Parts: sequence; structure tokens; C-alpha cells
Amino acid sequence: MDPCDEICDETASFCDKGGISTLKFPFFIRARDGDFTSTGFPWVGIAATAFVQIILGYFTLFIQSIYPVWSSPFWPASGAALASVLLGGPRMLLGVYLGLCVLGLKFFWGPYPLWMAFLVPCGNIAETTIAYFCFRHFTPRLDPSFCNIRQLATFVLLCPWIPALTSALSIQLLLQALGTVPAERFYSEVAVYSLGNATGILLVTPLITVWRDIRSFPWKSPLGYQILAVLLVSLLGIFLYSDLTPAWCRLLAVATIPFAIWGVWVTGIRGATLVCLLGSISYFAFNVPGSHPLTQLLEIKQKTADLQFAISKQVGTQRGSEISPRLAREISDQIGLLTVICITILPLGVAADELRKRASRDRMAMAALSSSFWTWTPEAGNQIENPDLARLFLPWAKLFSPDRSRGSLKIYPVDPKMPVYLSHWTIQETDGSGQPRQVFGVLQNFAMEEERDAAVAQARLAELELQTLRSHLNPHLLFNCLTGLRGLIAENPERAREFSGNLARFLRSVVDAEKEKTIPLRVELAICEDFVRLEEMRGRPTSLQVRLAPQDGDVAIPPLTLVTLLENAAKHGRRDSQKPLPVEVSSDRPDRGHVRLRISQPGTLTRADDQKNHAGLDLIRRQIGMIYGDQASVKLMEITPGTVAAELILPA
Repeated sequence: MDPCDEICDETASFCDKGGISTLKFPFFIRARDGDFTSTGFPWVGIAATAFVQIILGYFTLFIQSIYPVWSSPFWPASGAALASVLLGGPRMLLGVYLGLCVLGLKFFWGPYPLWMAFLVPCGNIAETTIAYFCFRHFTPRLDPSFCNIRQLATFVLLCPWIPALTSALSIQLLLQALGTVPAERFYSEVAVYSLGNATGILLVTPLITVWRDIRSFPWKSPLGYQILAVLLVSLLGIFLYSDLTPAWCRLLAVATIPFAIWGVWVTGIRGATLVCLLGSISYFAFNVPGSHPLTQLLEIKQKTADLQFAISKQVGTQRGSEISPRLAREISDQIGLLTVICITILPLGVAADELRKRASRDRMAMAALSSSFWTWTPEAGNQIENPDLARLFLPWAKLFSPDRSRGSLKIYPVDPKMPVYLSHWTIQETDGSGQPRQVFGVLQNFAMEEERDAAVAQARLAELELQTLRSHLNPHLLFNCLTGLRGLIAENPERAREFSGNLARFLRSVVDAEKEKTIPLRVELAICEDFVRLEEMRGRPTSLQVRLAPQDGDVAIPPLTLVTLLENAAKHGRRDSQKPLPVEVSSDRPDRGHVRLRISQPGTLTRADDQKNHAGLDLIRRQIGMIYGDQASVKLMEITPGTVAAELILPA
């Protein structure tokens, strides 16, 4: 099974209003909203989120335990918070807040005000909220599994930086106002805090969303073995490069880099997230040349703090100890390097998954069409990708002509009972003498090619016939209008001039509408209103009443369909000499997939009337049949005694 297919099958349930269907973490915690169907509130998901916040918070609080350094250079709880909200919706923010409050009650117990335990988590809530809404706004079709390189780019560019900086500024301003952090350390604390939270988001959020169902992952599959091999190679390379091994081992460590990169490319986003996790843990655990493990930095920081405290006590000052600028820079360098690793490896994994996904789709499409890509080189000869098609032809079959840069050629299989194929080729590379060095092509079933040509010819024939039908409708309307104009010229020349102006505008609207295969119903009704004005000027007053649902105004309708039916209604409707002929156009939905239009007027339907209207209805029936097939129909009926209606049913 394609690795990317496995990933793409794990689409996360996402609810814009905060609902949660399934929330899974790689900590053997599983919460389902269905467990609380009586209340409809995802308490289990919120509790799981709070628990993860507490666990990850205590995992990194030892970094902050040495007074007076406040900011943690790595805070994975930020990444877990964003992952829980992406998977479970905004209501998971409650779990984030509760978990951080529990963590703060223990951490702030002592010289700090108790209310800070309830206020400080608001900065993390703001951070997660901003990151969530940025990601959700710029990725409408969000897939937390990060199968799309565009979604990952949006995540990397928007989610870590501004939200983490917002959280760092808000909390550090609070701590400075309380005197917990000295003013001269404000910028360094903000830098370490924001970088630590941003790195936590970059590292932990993809890890949780991709591996949220780790228990069902097939570790004994080829993909599972590949991931384990990549982790072993990465761990070996980090170990060989550390100070725990002789200097010559570092050369061997460099040799493992291509294998690790190739392994990330093969395993995709799954392997990339685990390599980032392994790299971060190993980097902090081993003494990598040019840097220090985080534990060693903490020891240096403790000694520096003790020395500064002793000096300040001797000189009689009460200022707290200061962190060494060099030490702060080394901590930032470590986290910065980890951030660069994440930004480099994660896009590589997603790009590999996306390319494999596209290649898999291409193979499926070619197999469905009984086709295949092929390449040719002088050394390898013919290389047909589809093995089923490759068996049909001899290895030395002539798939192209070397004297033409591109073209098509009929290829006959070894078995004469098999269908003939067409080979389309393009010469990509030639040598100095003009002979081909590399050729790309496609094998296509000739029978399917003929079917495609027949379908194109049939479509062209149907389009020509449709234009012919419209040409029958247009002269019919035009002749009727010209007949009316002729009568007006003799009776009322002034009114005839006005009629000719309205007629020109009407015909212009008709010509513009006929350029399209279908037009919106509201445009067709505007043409009908112009026609009613022309009828009134001819001495045949007609009152048009339109009763449409608001959503039906955009229904697609072939041009002049309603105009033709309206003309029949105006011609055959029963008129009262004292009043205009009332014609009503209405719409309703007989089912979810169709709309029904009715053009009704006073009258009685007789067999003679049916014969008179048969030609016009038959033309409309053929027109809508070519466009919609059996999804559309038109018929004439007497809906009530004394009322005749033409009923037109079209796809909605």
C-alpha cells in the first residue's frame, strides 16, 4: 500500500463550532464525545487535553526551576494545545486552560501570588487561539494529517511565530509589572519564551496530528520497517557525531546523513515527525561539538546564579542573580537549530507524500484507460510502466520514429487477438549527430481513441443540431414581431417608431442570450418582460405575474425557452376584451434535484389546440433533451378547468 494513501485515509474529523467526534493522542489516551451523549459536551476530550498539558508541562518545568530564569527554551505543551484544538475544535481550549491552571497551582505555590496560576495560562490560550484561527482561515479544507504541502507551508509560516510572540509579550509584561523578571532581562526572556513555544508548536503539533492513532498503525508492514530503519540510522548518526566517540567516527556520522534524508523521503510525513522528535531528544542528551547538552547548560546556569547571588549579597544589593549573556545565546542557538531541523525535514516528508499521491493517481488513471507511460534510452531500451501492457509487446518493439521529434504510431501486440495501441511520443534529448538519447511517450488503447473521437463527433453534431433548433425559434419570434410592426405602421406611425426601438432592444437581448448554452432564469424572465411590452404595443396587452422562490433565480435554462412558451400563451390564451391576458410564471421543487416552472393562462385545452402547440413544444423538448438528457421534460396540460399551463421540469 502506498504510504501516502495510508496517511490520506486518516482524515481528521473537524468541527467549526467546536464539536469533537474523536480525539486521539500518542499517549494511549482516547476520548470520544459519544461517551457523553446525555450532555453533548466533550468532557473526555477536555480531560485528555488537560492531562497532556500537565504531563508535558512537568516534563519541561525543570528547565525553569533554577531561580531567577523564568522562560523555558522549549515548551511542547504549546504544540499539544494546538493539536488538540485542530482535532477537537475550539472547546478543547477549556482543557488547555485547566491543565495549565493545575500546573500553575503547583509551580506558583510559594513566593508568587496565587492568582497568577489562573492568569498566566491566558497567554497560552491566546497563543493557541490565534494559531488555530490563522490556520483555519487560510486552509479552508483543513486536513490535520498534513498531506498537502500548501497546508504545511501555511502552518510553518503562520502558526508558530506571531502566536508565540503574543503569548511571550503578554506574560513577560505581567511578570515585569510584578517585579518577577528584571527589566534588563525583558527582551532576552521574550526571545527565549517565544522561540521555545514556537519550536514546541513546530515539533509537537504535526507529531500528534499525524500519529494520533498510533495503536492501529501496522508496524509490521513495509512502511513500519522503513520508519524503524530511518530512526535507527538517525540515532546512529547523532551518536557517532557526539563527543562520546573518537573524532574519526564523525566522518562516519556524515555518511549517515544521505541515508537519513532518503529515509524521510521514503516514509513521508510520518517518518519526518519521528526524526524531528528523535533529533531533538538526542541533541539535548548528547554533547554535540560546538554546543552543550541542555542539562550541562543548566548546571552552568546554576553555578552562574550562585556566584551572582553571592556577589550581590556581599555588596549589599538585593537584586537577583543574572543569567550569562553567553549562556542565553547558547540556549537560543540550541533551540534555533532544532527549529531549522523541523522546518527542513517536515516539508521534505510532506512533499514526498504528495508526489507519491499524484503518481498513484496517474497510475490508476492510466490503468483505467488501458494506457501507460513509457520511456526509451539506447542503454535500457523500452521501459513500459504498466507491466500488463509491457507483456503485450516485444522488448524491441518500435514505439517511435527517430526521424520525427514527436508524433503517433500504431503498435500491434504479439497476440493478434489483443487490441491495437497508439504510441504518442516526444524526443526529449538527442546526441551530437541528432540521434535520440531519451524519449518519453504514452501507449493508448486505439479502441478507446476511436471511442473518444466518436464521442467528440457526436458532441459536435449535437451542438450543430442545437444551433439549428435555435435558428427555427429565432425567425419564428422575429416574423411575429415584424408582422405586428407592419400593422402599427399603417395604423399609428408614431407608435410604430417606438415599437421598432423596443424591438431592437428585445432582439439584442435575444442575440446576447443565444451566445450561451444556458442562461440564468432571471435573465430569461427579463427577456419575457421585454416581449410583454412588445405585445402591449401591438394591441395585445398581457399581464405577466412572476412567482419564484429566491433560490430559483439562478436556475440554468436554455435561451428563449420561456419566451416561446409565453408567446404560445399570449397567442392561444382566452382574452377578456376589457382586461389584459393574465399569464403567471411560477416555480416549485418537486424533489431536491429538480425545479418545475409553470406558465399558465386562462383557456381550455382541446385536441386542436394541442396540435397547434405541438411544433413549438417539440422544438423545446428536443432542445432541452440535448442539453439535459432525460433529466428535463416539457408538457402542456389543463391544471384546473379554464386554466392551461405549460410545465417545464429542469435540473436544479
